[in-house]
Amino acid sequence: MLSVLWSARAYAAPPAERPEPFQLMLTAAGGDGLRFNNPFRLATPLGASAESVSRTASFVDLGAAVTFGAPGGLEHGAALRITIAAEGVPQSVVAPSYLAWWRARPGVALYGRLAVPLVVTPSVTWGLEAGAGTVWFARAGLGLSFEVVGDVFYGAATQEVRAAAYPVVSGQLGVVIAYEVLR
Repeated sequence: MLSVLWSARAYAAPPAERPEPFQLMLTAAGGDGLRFNNPFRLATPLGASAESVSRTASFVDLGAAVTFGAPGGLEHGAALRITIAAEGVPQSVVAPSYLAWWRARPGVALYGRLAVPLVVTPSVTWGLEAGAGTVWFARAGLGLSFEVVGDVFYGAATQEVRAAAYPVVSGQLGVVIAYEVLR
């Protein structure tokens, strides 16, 4: 009897493995921010002097992302964001990101991102970025998003500082289109 069970297991076809579910997303947002180091005395200081906190240029942020994992659980993935200044000096930033996504409840998702943004124009530099946001889904795959982002960019030196760091905090509102592949 033992040999019959063993031979049945040995010749049985392995169960079909189900591919891991994944989600594809497209994002579009617009926003503005605050710059906490203003060595170039930008034209939009918010305080009493030119050394005060200044407003960043408003921007447009476009992105694509993919996450892997069971819906309803914590999903991990990657995102690629492209941010373009909508006013002032033409500037563009590309930010490859790690993305954590969680459907907190039906119709609401929470997410966090960690990125290394690369400033492409007008001069090349890089930084570190962390973002946290939420999405409210008006329909199954169409949602409205809000994200708060903190950055530190490393940039051109000034007469006072050899290697400058530029902290920025920004907020953005946008739209998310999500497509879940459950298999």
